[in-house]
Amino acid sequence: MSGKGKYHHGDLRQALIAAAVEFLADHPPADLSIRKLARSLGISEAAPYHHFADRQALELAVMAEGYALLRDRCLAAGQAGRGLEGLCAAYTGFALDHPNLFRLIHQSSAARNPANAVLYAISAEAFAPLLAEVRQRARAQGIDDEGQVGFLALMVWTQLHGLTDVLIADFLRLGDGHAAFCARAYRHIEGSLMAALDAVRRSPAPAGGDGR
Repeated sequence: MSGKGKYHHGDLRQALIAAAVEFLADHPPADLSIRKLARSLGISEAAPYHHFADRQALELAVMAEGYALLRDRCLAAGQAGRGLEGLCAAYTGFALDHPNLFRLIHQSSAARNPANAVLYAISAEAFAPLLAEVRQRARAQGIDDEGQVGFLALMVWTQLHGLTDVLIADFLRLGDGHAAFCARAYRHIEGSLMAALDAVRRSPAPAGGDGR
């Protein structure tokens, strides 16, 4: 990490978060420590504790930063009108560019805990472009049940996340075939979604209920 002596005056909290993101470019999440970050910024080991009570508090802040970066990638893909394939590419691209940060933000369910208010909100924002894409496709099929839409978006995410784990581990040793494999995988995910939407559309509505 090349942050030694970078910090002079200003927002120390944000400087520590940025230093952590930089640290994770070359180190696994387990190696992240407040002491190492303080050393990289040329500050006392006590100074970070004015902003983070402990390592867990730092991790939550870094996770929020990671989700913000992922959110921005996905929002850009959505606003560019690149469809589901573009969102898949944005998600896997973020993970390949920041594999250790990606591992950190998914190493626990902290982002699903409303008690972690900032992290919870930003993680929801990161998921929102995918949810919006699935909602649009569902409405085109005459499906407006938000419960169904949310579940299908989650199923798309589970496929995409599994694919991403395989890619960042280089488990398949794709080499020059990486781009072609990803394009095929994205089409498969899209096909699975469309088949699921068709199945929902063909299913009879529950009698005398609200669909739950």
